[in-house]
Amino acid sequence: MRFQVIAGALVVSLFASGLAPASTSTGNTARPDLVVSSLSNPPAVAFQGRGFAVTDRTRNIGGVTARATVTRYYLSASGKRTAAGRRSVVPLRPQRSSRGSATVTAPATLQGTYSLVACADAGGAVRESSERNNCRTAATTVIVRKPPPPV
Repeated sequence: MRFQVIAGALVVSLFASGLAPASTSTGNTARPDLVVSSLSNPPAVAFQGRGFAVTDRTRNIGGVTARATVTRYYLSASGKRTAAGRRSVVPLRPQRSSRGSATVTAPATLQGTYSLVACADAGGAVRESSERNNCRTAATTVIVRKPPPPV
């Protein structure tokens, strides 16, 4: 009886301290989970072939460290995404983030109104607990136009 009480207290203590093996009710081990937690808004207008600065914060909301990855930026319209920039992200421990800036270049083939989208682990290098929460869309859109003629 005394052994059962001590063993039970030990199990409760391990789970409370987080030292117990990380697993879910389905038996999966803990994994990293990368998300873009913030993304700057694009300018109102961008010109084809020219770049603009963006800033994001990529965060690991998972339970284990994520190796180095890439956050990729896209211009998106009508469900079609066009790659427009990227930045490298250092390995992230659980609940840590990386804030960084990059240049997004509007391709010469685009014209019209686009959303700016940033996706953490865009190359799928990290096996995550959720692969469906990696992207964030900026709050405003950007109009891509032909550049003005040289003066």
